[in-house]
Amino acid sequence: MKKNALYIAALIAVFAAALALRIPQLDQKPLHGDEANQAVRAGMLMDSGVYHYDPADHHGPVMYFAAMPFCRATASSFAETTEWNFRLVTVAFSVLTMVLMLGLGFKSAGGLFSNRSGMLFALLFTALSPALTYYSRFFIQESMLVCFLTGMLICGHGYLRSRESTGNLLLKPAVMAALFGLFAGLCIATKETAVLSFAAMFVAALTVFGPKRLLQFWSSRDALIATGSAILVAVLFFSSFFTYPQGVADALFATVKTYFFRATKVPEHQHPWNFYLKIIFWFKYGRGPLWSEAGVLIPAAVALGVAVTTWVKKKTAATAHTRFVLFLAVYTLVLTFIYSAIPYKTPWCALSFLHGAILLAGVGAGYIIDRSAQLPTRALRTLAYLSALWLTAWLAAAHTLQNQRACGKLAADPRNPYVYAHTGRDAMELVASIERAAAAAQGFDTFIAIAVPTPDTWPLPWYLRRYRNVGYWTRIDQIPASLQPTIIVAAADQGDAAAERFGKDMQANFFGIRPGILLNLFVPPEAEE
Repeated sequence: MKKNALYIAALIAVFAAALALRIPQLDQKPLHGDEANQAVRAGMLMDSGVYHYDPADHHGPVMYFAAMPFCRATASSFAETTEWNFRLVTVAFSVLTMVLMLGLGFKSAGGLFSNRSGMLFALLFTALSPALTYYSRFFIQESMLVCFLTGMLICGHGYLRSRESTGNLLLKPAVMAALFGLFAGLCIATKETAVLSFAAMFVAALTVFGPKRLLQFWSSRDALIATGSAILVAVLFFSSFFTYPQGVADALFATVKTYFFRATKVPEHQHPWNFYLKIIFWFKYGRGPLWSEAGVLIPAAVALGVAVTTWVKKKTAATAHTRFVLFLAVYTLVLTFIYSAIPYKTPWCALSFLHGAILLAGVGAGYIIDRSAQLPTRALRTLAYLSALWLTAWLAAAHTLQNQRACGKLAADPRNPYVYAHTGRDAMELVASIERAAAAAQGFDTFIAIAVPTPDTWPLPWYLRRYRNVGYWTRIDQIPASLQPTIIVAAADQGDAAAERFGKDMQANFFGIRPGILLNLFVPPEAEE
């Protein structure tokens, strides 16, 4: 009874730590261009009730629909929303990931973790991971994808266990197959890169079971149930609940072309193979602080070593627990290899395999505790427990310190490894200047013209969401001659054209929207007095 109370108290403390790191000051960091893009897309759904999947510039629909309850809770229109409405969405799904992890189970029942200590370790470092925490405070799809992939792991393993035994309704094969398909469909409709995780899972399953045993485990009926469930969920979202069939066709065909082009032809996002490994496990920018989550690799390596050793000894007689651990290890390694091999890289893509490594680390931590309990004397056991506790506390403190830097004063600083093409603080000065000039003119009815190439426009559409007369063009000469905007934002190379077109008496200033991107702001002279 006492042990149960301590375990529950520890779980509460871990979840409290996760919330304490994720919720404070969600609105302090400037919105990244990708976040703004997603928020505006969700805002269109909020205001019009209509969503059409666009594979060219956006990801899957799930996040936009998931954002609606969070937005409607405090706002009646997109113009009234704040950063909190959107960033709380990914915070919620990152915490839901931890809730789902409780379903990964224990060794005694064929689950993943050998004991409660191992599960607590995995939960703690999911809560404290600087990368997982930082991007859970981002309105982008990765935290949701990790959540649904965790659900797939639980249901896939649960299905295999249900085929080996009989039990209550939730463990029946057909139910687990349907739930597996549900999570798979959510993954697909969340982000197109889910197919990379599916490929890694397939390789892991073939490695652990072999094609013959794998076919024996899956019945034709259950395979159809899982596939049908996944297709139904994906079609529901991509078709906007059967109101836009073209979205399904675009998801099937246009997406392949779009992502093949991005993976191979976009030079500004092409990075060397070790890009993710450097960011996650050993990053130092100039004289900036060291960032690393390499501490989880040691217990993860222990888990891999034990699983491989046990597998080699027992092979087909290996327990469900050993199969699960080996599956997770192969899945994580293959997924890491796939993402590293693709030239196109953005740091948040690392979350899927990083979470796999943290789960493995929890397994390894449990093995270490189990081995410590087998030491011959009480003194040695006590020393081993205290050493494990001290190392865990030291790692937790190091991760907490990194979190404070990452989500605090370095939240938009290039010395932070998770900062990538982020909106600069100077952009907030640009927005403030626009707001001052608009307040001196017609307020939210002020005519604002943006003449900037599309990728460099973001996140301005988010920050100008309350203004009712904003026009977007890519060049000054595209603005109709009949229009005379009060405020003009132009690309750096359009400054002369803007001055000639709208008058050289306009007050002009340069602002950096993000690293390497400068914009010109033109406002009436009296606006800056």
